Amino acid sequence: MGSNNEGVFVLAATNHPWDVDAALRRPGRFDRSLLVLPPDTAAREAILRHHLRARPVQNLDLAALAATTQHFSGADLAHLCESAVELALEESIEAGSA
Repeated sequence: MGSNNEGVFVLAATNHPWDVDAALRRPGRFDRSLLVLPPDTAAREAILRHHLRARPVQNLDLAALAATTQHFSGADLAHLCESAVELALEESIEAGSA
């Protein structure tokens, strides 16, 4: 690394912007904020479809699931999918059908 920062752009994210130290929010540092709202229903459905793309979900109504997950973030939806897969795998093993 040198001292030439030309073309360098740093992006950070937090769920608690009020906890970011004032020194970091001074001009030239992290001085701009952008509010990113939770995804809408169509975006939630697309996120669910993405995270379940390699799973057997033919009988799953993703539109209905997306409609019931209002206020979920993309990370929340990813976790939901991963948890559902783990649960299904555990149930399959217990049933002896894995």
